[in-house]
Amino acid sequence: MSSTSYTVTIVGGTGGLGQHVSRAFLTEFQAKFGVVRVLTRDPSSAQAQELAEKGAILYKLDESNIAQALDEAFRSTDVVVNTLPTHIASENTQHAVIEAAARSSAKVYFLSEYGLDYYTNDFPGYDHPLWLHKKEVAAEARKQLKGRKVIALFTSVFTEWAFMPVRSFIVLGVDAEKNAYDVCGPPNQKFSLTSIEDIGRAIASLSVLALDPSAALNVPDAVRIAGYTTSFEDIRDTVARVKDVPKGVIKSKDLAMLKESLRRDPGKDFAGYMRVLVGEGKGDFSAENDNELVNPAQSFWRWKTVDDYVREL
Repeated sequence: MSSTSYTVTIVGGTGGLGQHVSRAFLTEFQAKFGVVRVLTRDPSSAQAQELAEKGAILYKLDESNIAQALDEAFRSTDVVVNTLPTHIASENTQHAVIEAAARSSAKVYFLSEYGLDYYTNDFPGYDHPLWLHKKEVAAEARKQLKGRKVIALFTSVFTEWAFMPVRSFIVLGVDAEKNAYDVCGPPNQKFSLTSIEDIGRAIASLSVLALDPSAALNVPDAVRIAGYTTSFEDIRDTVARVKDVPKGVIKSKDLAMLKESLRRDPGKDFAGYMRVLVGEGKGDFSAENDNELVNPAQSFWRWKTVDDYVREL
């Protein structure tokens, strides 16, 4: 790999995922990225100041003057990583980020994807609007950034989402704190998890590869990673072993009934859509992933396991 030092700009670099992306560039991949810019709505926040102490250059995402704010942050950058959640960022902001990246010198652009590979969905006529919108945004980015490397990184389920309530709902039905499991589909169905820390590292690693002329051709437009592959039964058994508690009861709901409820009332229950994909096996990235490209033989870092995560709870 080249020893050249690069500049990266992380859009939304203090958010739930973005701060971990920023930290990866500022620490483990600092030797490759001498300039790390973090674009955030609130540069005075505790998260922003923590990153600044590590060397990040902070830029304010001023949505009242979005084009100028983005042009300043993207000036002479090599990589733009978009971590703004598609369902939160306004449509104007989403388009503005793509347009500014196209005006910039950026050679690599990461779409705001991260998560399940929704291109494998089977919800004819009732797919979730968020995923439909993501497809439109991705198509626009690839059109405007034609000739540059545009990467979609699919990580399957965030490890943290699998275990923790998000906006008051349990995403996959796993409540490790209560040792309770209310899932959909076969309890032994395998699915992959990737921690947000490892996603940050993977983005940094892919950036290095995509900027290296000798390695760039090996980086696909759509990258799949799988930090750890497990099942609801495996998670239940791990919680029992690590926490020294009896094995919890797994209650399994009928997958076909959930899918029919989504068809009758589409676009509302996002967690339900995720549960269907996991239950159908479409969250299992173990047989087809790019782990060895991103982190060959775990030589850069060790992927976080369910055992690791449960010990932290």
